[in-house]
Amino acid sequence: MTVFGGRCKSAPGILLAAVAGFSLLATTAANAVVTPTDDSPTLAGAVAAPGTVASASQGFDYVCEVDDPATPEDDAVCPSGVSDSPIGGFPREGGTYGILTTGNAALADDANTSPSTGYGWFTDNPAMGTSVHDWNTYRFDLVASGAASNCLAFDFRFYSDEFPEFVGSQFNDAFIAQLGSPAITVDPTTGVITAPGNFAAGAGDMISVNESGPSATSAEAALGTTYDGATTLLTARAPVTPGAPNSLFLTIFDQGDSAYDSAAFIDNIRYESIDPKKCKSIALDPAEGTIGVSPVPGSKVKLSKDLSTLTFPVSCNLPPSSFSCTVTAAAGFIPTPGRNTSPRDMAMLATTPLASGSATIPADTNGAITMKTTKAGVKAVKAAIKKPAKLKAQAKQLLKKAKILRAQGKIAKAKELEAKAAKLIKRAKKLARKPLGVIKTTITNPANGISQSFKTTLKRP
Repeated sequence: MTVFGGRCKSAPGILLAAVAGFSLLATTAANAVVTPTDDSPTLAGAVAAPGTVASASQGFDYVCEVDDPATPEDDAVCPSGVSDSPIGGFPREGGTYGILTTGNAALADDANTSPSTGYGWFTDNPAMGTSVHDWNTYRFDLVASGAASNCLAFDFRFYSDEFPEFVGSQFNDAFIAQLGSPAITVDPTTGVITAPGNFAAGAGDMISVNESGPSATSAEAALGTTYDGATTLLTARAPVTPGAPNSLFLTIFDQGDSAYDSAAFIDNIRYESIDPKKCKSIALDPAEGTIGVSPVPGSKVKLSKDLSTLTFPVSCNLPPSSFSCTVTAAAGFIPTPGRNTSPRDMAMLATTPLASGSATIPADTNGAITMKTTKAGVKAVKAAIKKPAKLKAQAKQLLKKAKILRAQGKIAKAKELEAKAAKLIKRAKKLARKPLGVIKTTITNPANGISQSFKTTLKRP
């Protein structure tokens, strides 16, 4: 990798005391929409929802350089910056957002004319590992939230010029979010990152160019920036104790060398009051080993009057985000028998395929799986609807034969048929008071192969 020049302080180390009084670094290039800054309060004001951050500090005090107005180049140099111009879906709240990089934030909005954009500060952090360079950590001390605010969240995108050339290599730049302390170590041989409590990505995932799934990097997501790859817009979430103050640490670093910049666009640090199960970041498997949806409480499976569709109301259990729950479903119909049947016999009753379909439901919303019915399923339902009338018709035929037998003097045989007819009529009346049958719907998440079945009683029309 090509190493680009830069400058740094001679003594690296993490300095978490509040930083204040630094001036905003001005940029005057005609196309510049990023303002580099080494002023922590300025960055905090750009990334936090109103009333969220009490103070902010930078982990390492980089010596930033201002832009020279006499030159046309965008030559301000600072690893952090703020912007008020739309890039990649930012800003998310208010009119500004923050940019943390491993090199120079001023380059973020430049045209992507090189596969190796970067600025090397050549800082080291032995505590993190000998392969870690140009680390940039910010601490945000947050104001205690209200009694119901149980979730800390912020929106971000990870960008990198390490993509796609160094995917799977030792040059594995990363972005990490932690509460309480910035505990990060990197194995210099394997490149494996250990960051207890990291919640930037969900379970089993890390924010770097090496990942797949929801946090995978793509070239398309980086359009409009100088970087070669980016994640989609993501939201990080972590449970917190309502009313308690928190310290949020956001860290980005180069791994392997100081070249090729990586960046994180950050905005809308906030507290939320949401279902505790949804206070989580989107993981490699967003559904985390489940189908990802659940039946909507109080709603029921509905078969249309013309028997053409079956609708199953469900809720997407993903946290609020740009992601969705995609599922498939197949339903079978088991008609109610016209006689007393044991649970074992009920389990052995034939199930007729009734309907199948699929649905994509936005995160944290209610929707429905609409399934198209089969000919066999419609036939089975119609037969179940007609069953009481059919039993009565059979009884009527038996009574007609019994009447003839009585006229012929065959009283015993007539009574036998009359008894059978009475039983059929009793069955018909009893069946007419019972549900039409049971619908067994199996919902499958095709992304992880997990299935779950639900039984619903189908009322008689």
